[in-house]
Formats: sequence, C-alpha cells, structure tokens
Amino acid sequence: MHRGHCIPMRETDEQVKGVVVVVDDDEAARVSVAQMLRLRSYAVQAFSSAEAALVWPGLPDAECIITDVKMPGMDGEGLLAEVMRRGLLPPVIIITGHGDVTMAVRCLKAGAYDFVEKPFEPDVLVACVKRATETTALRREAKELRHRLEVLSPEEDGRFGMVGRSRIVQDMYEQIEVLARSDAPVIITGETGVGKELVARAIHIQSRRADGPFVPLNAGALPESTLESELFGHIRGAFTGAESERAGKLVTASGGTLLLDEIESIPEYAQVRLLRVVEDGLVQPMGGDQPQQVDVRLMAATKADLREMVQQGRMRADFYHRIAVLTIEVPPLRERREDLGLLVSHFFKHAAARNGVPVPEVTEKDLASMFRHCWPGNIRELRNSVERMVIAAHAGIAGPFVPDEGLAGPRLLSLPATSGHLRDEMERTERTVIEGALRQNNGEITVTAQALGISRRALYERMRKYGLEKKDFRA
Repeated sequence: MHRGHCIPMRETDEQVKGVVVVVDDDEAARVSVAQMLRLRSYAVQAFSSAEAALVWPGLPDAECIITDVKMPGMDGEGLLAEVMRRGLLPPVIIITGHGDVTMAVRCLKAGAYDFVEKPFEPDVLVACVKRATETTALRREAKELRHRLEVLSPEEDGRFGMVGRSRIVQDMYEQIEVLARSDAPVIITGETGVGKELVARAIHIQSRRADGPFVPLNAGALPESTLESELFGHIRGAFTGAESERAGKLVTASGGTLLLDEIESIPEYAQVRLLRVVEDGLVQPMGGDQPQQVDVRLMAATKADLREMVQQGRMRADFYHRIAVLTIEVPPLRERREDLGLLVSHFFKHAAARNGVPVPEVTEKDLASMFRHCWPGNIRELRNSVERMVIAAHAGIAGPFVPDEGLAGPRLLSLPATSGHLRDEMERTERTVIEGALRQNNGEITVTAQALGISRRALYERMRKYGLEKKDFRA
C-alpha cells in the first residue's frame, strides 16, 4: 500500500444501502435477482420492460441498473443507449445469454459498466453490483464538486472564513462563539495543518477585541536568543546589536489578541515572565526598569500534550494552569471527511484564481485517490496538493494527485529496531551527532533541531534518552 494512504474499510453487504433497478421481462429471473439483492440489504425496484423503467421518476437516483438484453419492445441495448443519452449517473450492468459475448462487448463500448453471462453465480452479480454502487458514489462526488466549482460561493461552505459543514465542525463553530464572549486565555489544540490559527482569528473577530490587533507569533520558529526580545521588547543597548528601542509583540497586541503558536517551545524563563503578564498585565522589556501596562488576550496553539509536558517537568504547572482556562480542539481532516468535497472545491477555486487560469476538471481516478487518502498533513496538505494539481493542469484537466511523501516523519537519526552490538554502535553514533550539533549551536534547541532536520520534540526526546542537557552546551 502506498505510504501516506489510508484505504477505508469497505462496507459489508449488510450495511450497503441504495436502490438497484432490475429490468427483465422474465418474471422468474426478475424475482430471483431482486430477492438475492434484497437479502443483501439493497432496495430493489423491478420492472418488466425498459419503457417502464425509463418513466420511473427515481431512475436518476438509483445506484445501478441491471438489465437483460433480449426483451420485447426496447431491448437492453436500447435501454443503455437512452440512459447514456440522458446522462444518468447509474452504471448499467448487462445480463447476457450464453454466446452473446460479441453483443456484450458492443454494449461495453457503448458505455455499459459491465456484463454478467448467464448462468451466473449469485456472488458474481453481487460483486459487480457492489463495484457499480461505489462508482455511482464517486460520480456523485465528482458531480457535486463540479457544481460547487461552477456555482456555489465560499460563504455557503461554512462560517468565520472556514470551510466545513460536518457535525464535528458545527460543534467547533459553536465553541468559537462561546469562547469569543470571554477574555480568558485559550489553548487551541490540534495536529499540524488543521487550521489552529484560523480558529484563533475567528475567536478574535467574534470577540469584543475585534477592532484591536491580532498578532500571531510562532514560538517554535524563533531561536531562544531572540524569543525574549520578540515577546517583551527591549530598550536600546539591552544587548549587543540592540541599537534602538523595540516594542515586543505583547505591547503590539495590546487591545487585541496575541496568538503564541507552538507554546510547548517556550523556555521556562519566558514562561515565568509570561505568567506575570497574564496575571497583572505588566510587560517589562529586556534591559528596562519600568514595566508597561498592556491589555492583551493570550491564545496558545499546540500539537503537543501539555499536561504530559507538565508531568515530565518540561512545562511549569503554574504556567499551564494559568493559560489553560479555556480549550478548544481543532479536528483532523480524517475525522471530518464529509467536508472534503467542500474543501477541494474551495481550494481549486482559490488556486485557479491565484494562478490566473480557469478551474480545471479533476479526473474520477484522482478524485477517488483524494477521497481515500488519510491526509496526515490535514488542511495544509490538501491546499498544497490542490495547488500542485492546478499548476500542472493541461488542456483543462488538473494535474495528477500526488500524496506528499514528506509527511511520513523525520528520517534523520531514525534507528531501526535492531539489537545487540549493531544497535549499540548506532546509538553511540546518534548521540555523537546530537552532541556535536548542540555544541555547534550553543545548546539552542530550535537551531539544533533545524540543523539535524528533525522537530524540537524529537530532539528533546533523544536528549532525554541520552541524558543530555542544553545548559551543558552553552558557551
């Protein structure tokens, strides 16, 4: 199986619902097929003629059509031709007698989904029907997607500038409204790429602080040597290179909201200083004597388990409990798959507009791959995939969907499950590499992790494994 894919379990026959149309002038054969399908939980609409089936109002919404070929009046080939002429979604399965293979091949070329030759085993026909119903579901997804790309506007897709109408997302919208009524600190949790900053912005825009600034700061992307200045500011001469006074993000966000992304990256000394800001609203710049009063709402975003970090001593308990007054979890894309069509439509529209091209058509094969993919990178991965498909579009057809192989996790310093002398040697090598990188970067975790090509969390885990402390590597 392709890495990064998640093929969902197929529904069992007992779980499958949908209408199958059976057309056969032979009553015994018609009743037999209908009974066989009903026993497997399909709803069946049976007709003795093609003409009767074609005037039935529910025909366009059926899952598939099973028809005998040789019938008085309009035969199976005529029924197939009319279904194709009308552009109906249900695939047509042809039942043929022995020796009619040439005719069956002709039907396939005319657009039939498949043919089953008499006499047939029940499981053969059921398997064919099951495949056909899956094809119908995919065709409906494609039809809805194309309709959305042509007609519907993003405002119909969700709320607060976010796209999604699934139950789990509707619950999140309600939480956003509740959290917006308060000024208390908020922790926003969720995997990488789920849209935590979008949720923070939505809370801010719905709050009484909407007219104030919204200031995001990614703590994990900053070296510890500059994080303090970015947060609290500094006066002139506070450190080498501080040639002028600078207001920190806490001051800049006064009257509004400060979002600290990757809050798990905040070192302990900064946690202590932030605790004071949360409790009394006082910000003291680096090198300064006079604290400044600010009015800022603090939001924190994280993909880590902060309670576990507290238990491990990697986050101060008083800091955690002060910022974890309110919490909201942003669901991963795999838990809101019913929103995928809306999101694909939304991103195709925007990507096409950015690149100055018409919205391309997505092939059913690529659409099927997208709906089966697990999306470990969540919304961000989906947006980037669609962007690549639009850029690679040719003759109005979107480029192929290619899953992001880079989301399988860090590859550097990844040890196989070996034992004995080989593993000992590899662990010694790994420890030596980490020690060298820490020493070269004066124990700064963010810079070291970037140099090694792994996450801060992965680096911390390896340092804990080998008993390494960052203070031991500071010059």
